[in-house]
Amino acid sequence: MITETYRYPDTGDRVTASFIAQHEPYEGYWSASEDAALARLAEKLEALGGRDQVHALDAGCGEGRLLPWIARFAARITAVDPDPERLGTAKTAKLPEGTEVTFQVSPVTGVRGGPFGLIVCSHVIQHVPTADLQPLLDGLRAVAAPGASLVLSFSRAPFGRGGYSIDRIAPEGVRSEHVGQTRFDEALASGEALPVRLVDPEQLTAMAAEAGWEPVWDWTYHVLDDLGVVDEHTDRDELVNAAPALRRQLGRDMVTLWRAAPTSTE
Repeated sequence: MITETYRYPDTGDRVTASFIAQHEPYEGYWSASEDAALARLAEKLEALGGRDQVHALDAGCGEGRLLPWIARFAARITAVDPDPERLGTAKTAKLPEGTEVTFQVSPVTGVRGGPFGLIVCSHVIQHVPTADLQPLLDGLRAVAAPGASLVLSFSRAPFGRGGYSIDRIAPEGVRSEHVGQTRFDEALASGEALPVRLVDPEQLTAMAAEAGWEPVWDWTYHVLDDLGVVDEHTDRDELVNAAPALRRQLGRDMVTLWRAAPTSTE
């Protein structure tokens, strides 16, 4: 279980930066792909209404990279992360005037406060112990307002599969060691390198449903597969998302939108 003594193992995001440089299909693709995904997500979140009425949760905010983006939709934000050093950096994020932010040093499974009308949990679930994922989804539902929106983004696997790796810097670049679940959890506990869970979207859908979340929308991005001359003729992300067979198999990351299902007391 991740506790308040947790420190994110990829100091300075060195492993992630090296992975991007090594694998993106052309220079600038990684950032452009994520920007396009966030733009599509923003269109889906327009239904939230005026930002003054929205209290958002950034669950696992890290260094606060998405806080300015979240502030477009919410004037009140609670930012939570178990790593106090990364949370300290998040406190320096430049936000629109009139944005009120509360910071908590806490595991995502221990979030306090709410209810939240918008919950963003970006690239967190691939770095939590496997036994913590269902409690994490349950906990986010517990602090959600009726009809709340949940954004989950994560490193994905092909539908119906899933997997685990331990990524580390090596002389030849980033080396990804494919491992089993037990080895993944051990690496998380020891702080070894950067353990990454490649989440099975089908399994996540079942777990989210058990927690009380209904799927609304998803988008695959960071398509790193060799697609030949595709980039000379079309946008690779749009191509993959438009073709169900490709969408099931390809892509490194996925952003998903969920809505809190009504309960008997709501």
